[in-house]
Amino acid sequence: MNIYPDKRVERSKAALKTALLELLEQKIFHHITISEIVESANYNRGTFYAHFKAKEALLEEIVTETLEEMIHQIKHPYRTDTLVDLHNLAVEDISLFTYFLQNARLYKTLLSRNIQIDFRHRMAGAIEELFIAEYDYELPQDSSLDQKWLYVYRAHGIAGLIIRWIEEDFSEPPLYMAEQVVELMLVSTAVFKVKKSGAGYPQPSRKKRQ
Repeated sequence: MNIYPDKRVERSKAALKTALLELLEQKIFHHITISEIVESANYNRGTFYAHFKAKEALLEEIVTETLEEMIHQIKHPYRTDTLVDLHNLAVEDISLFTYFLQNARLYKTLLSRNIQIDFRHRMAGAIEELFIAEYDYELPQDSSLDQKWLYVYRAHGIAGLIIRWIEEDFSEPPLYMAEQVVELMLVSTAVFKVKKSGAGYPQPSRKKRQ
């Protein structure tokens, strides 16, 4: 029994995925036909149906593989650890934001309206599932916080930060964003002031973690 992947299958599936993503840069998903996909990929319909039942299955495989790689990148700094102290974490080991920058075209396409799938929600959900499955946060003994809501809050907050950064065309360097995420995981704000209407965001501080 051959346990190795068929290189021809890998090549044809990769070509079909690339073709769909390129078409999604031009038009909405529901207006894309299988004929267009196979023509762009330089294959035939028989090859397409040998791998996928429908174009929805092709898109779903792209989304699934993309989220799996994103989760791999999130886990990367902790891959050999059983206990993580964020105060001592080397932010240089956080590869997530470099990964997004290197795959800017892919993520901009999947976050566009053309895909017609709520990829934002899928990103947040994947991060939440990771947190629940693999991380157990230490809370103060007198805390009444339900960890469920901590997972939801952090997962959707991190997803929102990533999405805004991508939509702002990667306005800050990856290392800066890694530092910001760690700071957000550490910060606690018990008091806030109500600003005058229209005051906007405070000016960002560029002070690095010690």
